[in-house]
Amino acid sequence: MVTARKIHDSRALMGGLAMMIIGAILSIMMAFYLLPDIFGTGALVSRWWWEIVLNLQILCLAFMWFCHHNRIIFSHGWWRMRAIVHFVTGVISVSYPVGIMLLAAYMDWFREAPGEKEVYLLMIAGAALWAVGNFVVPIIVWLMARPSAGSDNTSPLKFRPHVWLLAFWPTLTALLIAISIWWQGSSALSIFVPILLYLQGALPYFRKARHASPRDSDI
Repeated sequence: MVTARKIHDSRALMGGLAMMIIGAILSIMMAFYLLPDIFGTGALVSRWWWEIVLNLQILCLAFMWFCHHNRIIFSHGWWRMRAIVHFVTGVISVSYPVGIMLLAAYMDWFREAPGEKEVYLLMIAGAALWAVGNFVVPIIVWLMARPSAGSDNTSPLKFRPHVWLLAFWPTLTALLIAISIWWQGSSALSIFVPILLYLQGALPYFRKARHASPRDSDI
């Protein structure tokens, strides 16, 4: 018989911090691109900026490993597979700045800035990837672990308006901003969209960390 070991949910704080750091980086990148009169035309391609981004990228990847390590090691069966899927999703989410850097190098955007259409296509691709990670993947892993859970009461598909509002307010705010941009034709507000979407991804980590017992803290 395998004895279950305590999993330190306090480590989830690291995952939330990683998400918020990446969201802030992407919002700053949007500000650099959309507000050149304030930040200058060379900020987005400057060496100092990308050195900061790469160092924070390494930190966030380390945070993700530290956050998910115990859940992968001490889980069993479908619960381990669920933990691995969450870890892979988290790593992909916090790797977006490096993905942008590699794409920019391939498309030669460091010499010639991309057009507005290319930037919006990149935003749409990022939003689609985010939607898969924050909505599709959680439902899939819930279905994977459902036989082991032994209960349907916590189904993510159950319609509970007040719960959904508390859980998804960053996404709703981002949608309102998107509607405002479409209606008014002003793109400056879009700098808030990345950090709101990453806040949505960070909320589950912060909830786990908040409900962890102080006696279980090891950070």
